[in-house]
Amino acid sequence: MYSAEADVDLEGDLNFRNMPGGFSPPANEIDVELDNPQLLEVGIRYEIDDELYLVANADWQDWSQFSENRLAASGGTLNPDITLDRNWDDTWHVAVGVVRRVPGQRVYSVGISYDSSVVDDEDRTIDLPFDETVKLSTGYAWKGSKKLDFALGMTLAWLGDGEVDQDTQGVRFKGKFDENYVLFMGSTVRYTF
Repeated sequence: MYSAEADVDLEGDLNFRNMPGGFSPPANEIDVELDNPQLLEVGIRYEIDDELYLVANADWQDWSQFSENRLAASGGTLNPDITLDRNWDDTWHVAVGVVRRVPGQRVYSVGISYDSSVVDDEDRTIDLPFDETVKLSTGYAWKGSKKLDFALGMTLAWLGDGEVDQDTQGVRFKGKFDENYVLFMGSTVRYTF
């Protein structure tokens, strides 16, 4: 699968409220330009027998194209136009899983995946402390009749420790975030009329 790069241009109004001392807003409009990265993904499925098969996929994402973000403000006394280069790197992803279909229209699955970090420690910022990610996922699906089915899924993600070591405007910020874990849970119910 290939997904092309997409350019996104956002614009809107800035509204300031309850500013102390008669502060005059520096701008009243904002523009943000960013690129969503292109993606190249390959995957395979190997059927061991009628009930059991293995799946695997890998992808590459062109995050270095997303590295520069432009923020511009206008319509006021001060009209900054800032381009931030976050020094992001391209990333890669690998995943493997096992799926088992059992009689009675039930499906069980379990898998694990790894995503490389989008940025090196020395370029990581505290507003986006991205790090490498490991996910463990499991799922269950059931089709009870021709009209009703449902599925449950859960993913536990380890988001790394987000080490930061940067110098900005002569000030050094160094440290790391606590180990971050996120649990995603979801379900679907479908009824066909």
